[in-house]
Amino acid sequence: MEENAFKKDITPYLIFACKRCQQYSYVKTTQKTKKCLRCGHSYQVKELLKEGEIVSGISNAVDAVTRKQNELSVPEFRSQGDFVINTSDKIPKKQTLLYLPKGDFKKRNEADVKFKALLYNLSNLYGKFPRYMIEIMAENSGISGEEIPRLIEIFEKQGILVQLKDDGFYYQISREH
Repeated sequence: MEENAFKKDITPYLIFACKRCQQYSYVKTTQKTKKCLRCGHSYQVKELLKEGEIVSGISNAVDAVTRKQNELSVPEFRSQGDFVINTSDKIPKKQTLLYLPKGDFKKRNEADVKFKALLYNLSNLYGKFPRYMIEIMAENSGISGEEIPRLIEIFEKQGILVQLKDDGFYYQISREH
């Protein structure tokens, strides 16, 4: 007679944050490599062992990743997706850098420069992104809520910020800028 009992999963899983995009993930400690599901960065698991947290069982691993990811997110959007941004991180080597022509700092106010930098940061993290993410990052950067619509309009007119036709709600940075 076959036994139909559930066995408790005690497999060790490593919980770690991607160094590039800060997305938390889990991997079996016996696995050799792991690719970030958000940005595609590959890791050697043996190198991550000293940086992460080890939990037993898949359900504990999923719970730990969910808990850690929710700790990073904005409270209003915790249940609405994975748009979590840490703007204090360095820009990875392969990303677009922000270049402004000489003298451009004199013509632009501080909010314009911050806004352009955050647009490029969003573009590097996600490619395309919703308007509310622009608003959240702008407010986190110290740009007033009244100034955000003006900045979005200016950057759209300059052709830097492009609203996607198929997804009227999403934006991306123009490839020409």
